[in-house]
Amino acid sequence: MLVAKLNDQFINAFDACQGKNYCCPACGEHLVLKQGQSKIAHFAHQVNSGCVLREGESYEHLLGKQQIFEWARKKGWQAELEVYIPQLEQRADVLLRIGGQRIVIEFQCSPLSLTALQKRTFGYQSIGIKCYWFLGSPYKRKLNQRQAQKFVQIVNRQYTIIFWDIKAKIFRLVKLAIKEKPLSLKGVTRDYRILHRLSLLQEINPCVKKFTGGLPVICHQKIWGIQVTNHPEIYWRCLVVKRLNEIPLFTSFSLNSWLYLLKEVGLTEWVKFPCLPSSRIINDYLKVFTKQLLKSGIIMMDGQTIILIRHPSYHRSLMNQYQEIQRLIQ
Repeated sequence: MLVAKLNDQFINAFDACQGKNYCCPACGEHLVLKQGQSKIAHFAHQVNSGCVLREGESYEHLLGKQQIFEWARKKGWQAELEVYIPQLEQRADVLLRIGGQRIVIEFQCSPLSLTALQKRTFGYQSIGIKCYWFLGSPYKRKLNQRQAQKFVQIVNRQYTIIFWDIKAKIFRLVKLAIKEKPLSLKGVTRDYRILHRLSLLQEINPCVKKFTGGLPVICHQKIWGIQVTNHPEIYWRCLVVKRLNEIPLFTSFSLNSWLYLLKEVGLTEWVKFPCLPSSRIINDYLKVFTKQLLKSGIIMMDGQTIILIRHPSYHRSLMNQYQEIQRLIQ
């Protein structure tokens, strides 16, 4: 940790000196000041401490927090480093006060479970604090994986992951978008491999276990950018096709009831995004999927009303399906 108490005053480790009785702001225990040419100046609890703030921190995490704190102060914002919040029993890396609003910046370098991310983010929201997550370099290698994408936030109306670069001492924005993935025969072949593996699992819906012909093309017209389902996307699309084929033609839906239908198909396990408004990213994904159904002629729209006008059709054989896909991608 970078901040300790000395005579009821908060002291930054960068300004501290040896030989004084520094205490933890949370538990009051004695802290050890650690300094050296090869390490960031910081305070540490005794080995047998039971304090909630006792966890070890990496070089990048310690340095990054200090840099973010200094960056915020240069911006003219009121900034505090490592503020302990008793009602949440957690420490905010950097707390800002901007125009009357309290904002926390959390700098995350180590793995963090979805449950812990939800608890921290919702905890701040419950006491009126907005939270932004800045990620360290270990997450750059996981940009297209759930470990990083669960930190997706909205910045300037766009889905964004925020990184802090300790070398350049600046934040970097990586913008993500939900968009259609080009249809390819290679992707179709991969889908069938995925379905074959899923068919071996007992808990998977039986509808993916029986496909002797070719699936409707809409099953393979994927969406990329952000992964939104815990199961592979092909699995969810198979469930949707099955559900649509059970609905009488010319059934109409309001836009909201249509999105609800798609969201509830097969009780899909949607990925949770704690840093975003509830269901926003899922609805955006379902709207792109709805546009795909429009293009394929399966549904039509009349204002805000959606009408099912054609059932997704299966192919007699995989060869027949491949031929249609080849025509579509030429």
